[in-house]
Amino acid sequence: MSAHATNPWMDERLTAGERADLLLAELSLDEKMAQVSCYFPTDITQTADFAERFPHGIGEVSCLEARSALTLDEVTAFQRRIQSAAMEGSGHAVPAIFHMEGLCGAYLPGATSFPSGLGRAASWDVDLEGRVGEIVGRQERALGITHTLAPVLDISRDPRMGRQGETYGEDPSLAAALGVAYTRGLQGEDPDGRRTEAVAKHFVGSHHTEGGIHGAHCNVPDRLLVEVYAKPFQAAITLGGLRGVMPSYNSVGGEPVSSSARLLTTLLREQMGFDGLVVSDYGAVGNLHTVQRVASSPAHAGLAALRAGMDVELHVPQGFGGDLRDWFAAGKADVALLDRAVHQVLAAKFRMGLFEHTFAPGPDERDSSFVSPFDSAVAVQSARESIVLLRNNGTLPLRPEVKTLAVIGCHAASARFFFGGYTHYSMAEGKLAANSSMAGLATRSDDLRTITDTVPGTTIEASDGPAFEALLLRQQPGIRSLMDELRVRMPDTEVSWTYGYPFAGDDDSGHDQAIALAARADVVLLTLGGKHGTASIASMGEGIDATNINLPPCQEDLIVKLARLGKPIIGVHLDGRAVSSDAADTHLAALLEAWSPGEGGAEAIVDVLTGAHGPSGRLPVTIARDSG
Repeated sequence: MSAHATNPWMDERLTAGERADLLLAELSLDEKMAQVSCYFPTDITQTADFAERFPHGIGEVSCLEARSALTLDEVTAFQRRIQSAAMEGSGHAVPAIFHMEGLCGAYLPGATSFPSGLGRAASWDVDLEGRVGEIVGRQERALGITHTLAPVLDISRDPRMGRQGETYGEDPSLAAALGVAYTRGLQGEDPDGRRTEAVAKHFVGSHHTEGGIHGAHCNVPDRLLVEVYAKPFQAAITLGGLRGVMPSYNSVGGEPVSSSARLLTTLLREQMGFDGLVVSDYGAVGNLHTVQRVASSPAHAGLAALRAGMDVELHVPQGFGGDLRDWFAAGKADVALLDRAVHQVLAAKFRMGLFEHTFAPGPDERDSSFVSPFDSAVAVQSARESIVLLRNNGTLPLRPEVKTLAVIGCHAASARFFFGGYTHYSMAEGKLAANSSMAGLATRSDDLRTITDTVPGTTIEASDGPAFEALLLRQQPGIRSLMDELRVRMPDTEVSWTYGYPFAGDDDSGHDQAIALAARADVVLLTLGGKHGTASIASMGEGIDATNINLPPCQEDLIVKLARLGKPIIGVHLDGRAVSSDAADTHLAALLEAWSPGEGGAEAIVDVLTGAHGPSGRLPVTIARDSG
């Protein structure tokens, strides 16, 4: 007897929707609830709790903690182990969707790491962005990951917002063009039929928040919401075939997006024509009860999200939990709401080819797909094209007659500063920092150093210890810092470095040594900016917003002091927002905006400094003079 006869939903001649209809009719209430839930392991090598917590299978599995994996074999084993357990528990061999971030590359050992979204937007290179998306999708599919939480289609017009660096900037047409290219590249298909579906985020208007505060209320007029903030999503849906959307944490017009039928159903599905999977941001459904307080219990929050048009709750069941299940069983909630969401989940799984290609490929197939000799070249090219020449009085390119070059700034001595928020290194670094700062761990004093910011009561833990450098070299063997690259590429120039200043605060204890080094040099090169990254070790990132968008006093003041020497000073700015500095504007002979350039950062920056590559980047955002 054929599989079609016993399980008619396995007939590949049917559409994904038709197959989902057939399978949905066979599922029990518990099996349906499982399909709208997510498993989030805190350690991919320790997953014995899965079968007990999710005895009826699962809709989605988070692969965030693959950020700590040492080998691809670990991730493959994790995917296969959890997939087997999910299918066994489901009763109908329903596979799980495995998801991972993808803004700047996969969180996988050996994966390619690209510049930040804002940096790639500065290239204005649509074709190159499509190649970036293709690489991310291919590398994640090689590990059985078919849901990629990208592209970021937010429009950002407020540099105080800590997540500006993730976006394509302020212009909806540019963001639309790049977002379509990335979506098309990402939503590729392996030769055997395994397919990626992109999850664009964060729908909608999340960077229009009051005060530039992440997750705060957005008072957005309807026309601005539709014609500016929704435009990149509309383009990705219409032109890119976008199949996934993640709503934003914030409220729009007094309504949390995650519980807004006006936004998730009327606007997104009915007016914009979206017909795919809507998955919550991590914890967003629970936030309706605990943060925004529009729901009197987690179950009320879950029901509100379902009614609005949410299909899956990430990253753990809060609203879509046992209490809501009991409401469906008792008739207190309409099970048709659940059926609608489950149908979307099942249809996505059929579209992805998961019923035919359930498990991550074996090592040979995986490695041949994962590794390409051209991937790193694309990362370098993306970094090159991201760099914007903001000013130059003729000092650049650096000429052979420059015999002594003084390099000043914390960013020059380590490639860690090349990796912005939502890169693999940044996410792994954030976890290492959290572990290193726990009470009683001996590593804390060696690997973390407290910087007092100029905002009262604000401190930053600088991740400049040996453990963080070891993590970088494990992920990126052989990667060069800017100093290393300069010394290799300029062998006839004496290149010297001094710390000078940190990336935040007003510490001027390194100024005298920096001035002494600069006084002996023909040219001075300053690395400027903060640290775009994760958690308390960064000055900018998710949840790390700012009241001051300018260079920190420790950097601003040294520029003024160095200007008295009369030496040509070059600035290279690294951060998740564009440089804004009166001192740089007044005193620097040349200034490069390099954003967060990823693994190709050192090569790309030195290419521009030496004239090997003509700077071609153009600003995707307006530079504000200050936060006012």
